[in-house]
This record gives sequence, structure tokens and C-alpha cells, in this order.
Amino acid sequence: MTLSQTMACRNVMTILSTMQKQNLHTVENQSHPKKTIPTYKPNIWKYDHLLSLKSEYSKKKYKVEAEKLINEVSCTFSNTVSLALLELVDRIDKFGLSSYFEVETKEALEKIIKCMNSGASYSSSKDEDLYAIALCFRLLREHGYHASQDMLKGLFAGKGKLMTKKVSDIKTLLELLEGSYLSMDDENLQNDIRIFSTKNLKNLSTSNVDRFSTNGEYLSNSLKYNPLAFRVRWYDVRRHLNAQEELECYTNPMLLKLAKLNFNIIQATHQKDLKHVIRWWRNLCIVEDLSFTRDRIVESFFYAVGVTSEPQHGSWVNFCKALLVEATWYHKGHIPTLEEYLDNGWISSSGPLLSCHVIFGLTNEITNETLDLCKNCKEIIYHTSVIIRLCNDKGTSTAELERGDVASSILCYMQEENVSEEVAREHIESIILDSWKKINYHFNTLSTSHRKLVKHVINEARMAHVMYQFGDGFGVQDGETRDHILFNLVEPLT
Repeated sequence: MTLSQTMACRNVMTILSTMQKQNLHTVENQSHPKKTIPTYKPNIWKYDHLLSLKSEYSKKKYKVEAEKLINEVSCTFSNTVSLALLELVDRIDKFGLSSYFEVETKEALEKIIKCMNSGASYSSSKDEDLYAIALCFRLLREHGYHASQDMLKGLFAGKGKLMTKKVSDIKTLLELLEGSYLSMDDENLQNDIRIFSTKNLKNLSTSNVDRFSTNGEYLSNSLKYNPLAFRVRWYDVRRHLNAQEELECYTNPMLLKLAKLNFNIIQATHQKDLKHVIRWWRNLCIVEDLSFTRDRIVESFFYAVGVTSEPQHGSWVNFCKALLVEATWYHKGHIPTLEEYLDNGWISSSGPLLSCHVIFGLTNEITNETLDLCKNCKEIIYHTSVIIRLCNDKGTSTAELERGDVASSILCYMQEENVSEEVAREHIESIILDSWKKINYHFNTLSTSHRKLVKHVINEARMAHVMYQFGDGFGVQDGETRDHILFNLVEPLT
């Protein structure tokens, strides 16, 4: 952390401290009843223990071994065709290895596109061919290739009705479901596919599917967790590796070995970075100076790793102003409309601020090109910020309602439309889905070079899904977030 960055953080501390004093003074001069100040559990992480972490995989010999395995895996692309090639690309993505095989992946997908345009079959089985089409559709969209939803028109039996009998196996349904979350505006077919797939997968989950089988495990995880499009891939790597390792018929042990080694090497780097951040955090003395702050530096680091950003100067002014607006609403007992709430909430979500950190942090300079990029992806930044805000609200609103905290989007909509919390949550979920459609659309309008940067901005939204899917991932540390941190930052793969 540079001196200028530390001073910037100190300036923000001063602003927040001043805001707190001003708001407390305002409350004392108002007739509103005193609000309940939320209390949070103590930090569960022992910093001395984290600072003592050491990893064998920081040694150079493991990087040399990984390079050798990368070259060996690269050779397998030329010997793989059709469906097996699609599955190889999919596994490389899920194992967190895509950055090592960008050229091979590009060539593989373009080979598949030629095969598709020629009308050739993906496999010798009609059932496998249907699965391959669904998998191909998802992979093409994930990698920024044009994939029309017409690819899936063979799933229909006239009058827009999906063929239930034709699409009955778990693998195909899962691919259709995952692909549906990569839809864009006006793609109503994808909405139908998502509803259809979800319904049939839920029916299968209550049937005689062996929950300990590979398909049964994938089914259980798909219904439990957010879709792939909403998740940070790196935090899924360990789960995918464990699942593949249990497959007796797995035919690429070399790829599995590389993925495990790479996971441990990257974890060692993250541990080194985490220790640096902890020392910086302690030197700032924020917890001691500002009594109302939460000591959550480990969770914040976990979030930053998922986003892949470096701390940089950003525009804090609008962020602090947005927080002040929320503080004013809170102390006045004002519940805004949902539109009014989101007009301010997308900024207070910290999304715009994080996006500046990502773009200028990864480019490490301010140029006309980076300024143009910020302008070109303003819609993505906006919708990413909306998702951050709404995911936060979904995870924390119940506790906030109980303690009379600041109104969330859910409470705003409940009061505005006079509906139940359940109905309000469904409406908020629909806004999140619509925001993802807009992100998918605008992302595909960017150049390839810009996509490489902007995908990290979009990861902010994915991290919000990770942190708040099972509640308050920052405020309540001893839940899913704790497990994520242990598995990804502390415990190596064996």
C-alpha cells in the first residue's frame, strides 16, 4: 500500500467520522425515537494465525512443474473432436485454467462453429447430440461468440412447447438451465427454457435419482447454488475438482493434476497478499479510531480477490454523498420509493467506486483509452452496481427489518405497493435477472480487448451473489463465507 493510498483511506475515515458526528447531532435535535445501533459479532479470524501461514507451493519448482503440465495438456486439444472437445473446454474453464489455454480454446470453439455450420452431428447418439448442442450454446456465449437461440429450436414440438420427453436427462437439462442465464433482452425463449429446466430438475431431485451419483451431486449443487453465470469461477474450482476426482471413468488425470497444482500455487500467492493486507490494516488502526466500523478485512480481501482489483484512488465523493443520503433517510424515518432508493443505492453499493479501481488498477494508468472504456461500459457499471445493491438487500433485509435499520429495496417496494415480503423479494429477483440480461447484451458489444478488462467489473456482481446468497456474508462470518475463505485462501488441495 503506497503512502498516497493510505492517505486517501485516512481522508475517507475523516469524512465518515464527520458524517457520523453530524448525523448524531441531527438525531439529538429531532423528535424521532432513538434508533437501534446494530452490533456485530467479533472478528472470528486470528490475524496472528493468518500471518503465520506458509505454503510449500510458493517455491519455484512447482511453477516449473505446472509449465510442463500446461504444455502436455495443450497437446490433447489436437487429438480431441466434437463433444469431447466441448467438454475439454468446459473442464478447463471450471478448473480455473482458461488463461493458460486461450489460443487453444479459441481454435477449439471456432472448429466447433465450423462443424455446426456444416450441419455435422456432435456425436453418434441423438441424446448426446442434444446435450452437446446445449453445452455448445453455453460455451459460445460465455466466450463472447455469437450463438443464436435458434440453436435450441430443435427442442420444440410446435406452438412453442418444449419436448418434455425429448429433454429428460439431467446433463442436458442442467446445460439448458445454465445457458438460459446468459440470455439478453427480448429473448423470451430463454425465459421459457429456464422455467422448463428448473421445473423438471426439481421434479428429478424428488424422484429416484441417486443423490450420491455424479449426476445427482451436480443436480443438488445446481439447485442449491446460483447459476454459473452468477458465480465467480475461481471459488468453484475446488468443488469441480473434487467432483471430477470421484469419477472412476475420468480419462484426463494430467488435466486434473495441473488444476490441483495450479490451485495451490495461486492460493500461496493469495496468502502472501492477504498477509500484506492484514499488516496494512493493522497499521491503519481503523477499528480503534472508528468504533462503528466492522473488523472484516479478511472478507474484504476475499471479495477483492474475486473481483481481481488492486486498491487505487477512486472517486469517493459521490460514494460518501450516497451514504449520507441513506443516513438522512434513516434518521428522518423516511422510506423512499423503490425508484428513488435505486437512484441513490446503485452508487452507495460501492459498484462505481470498485469499477474505477478495477479498470484503472488493471491498466495501471489513466489514458484516453481507459477513459473511453469507462464511458463505453457505463451501462455495465450501472447494472453491476444495481445487482450488488439488490443482492446485499436480499441477504441482509430480514435482520435490518428486525432491528429497524435503514430501509432496503425490499421494504421500499413492500410499502410502495402494499405487498408481502415474499412478493417484494420476487420483484427484486426479477430486477436482478433483467440487469443480468442487459449486462450480457452490453458485454457482447465490446471489443475482445475491452472484454478482458470489463469481465472483472462484472465479477463485482458475481461476488455480491457469493457474499449474500446465504445471508450477510460480511456481518455474519461463521457461515458460508467462512467455508469459502478456508477452502480458497487457507487450506491447500491434497
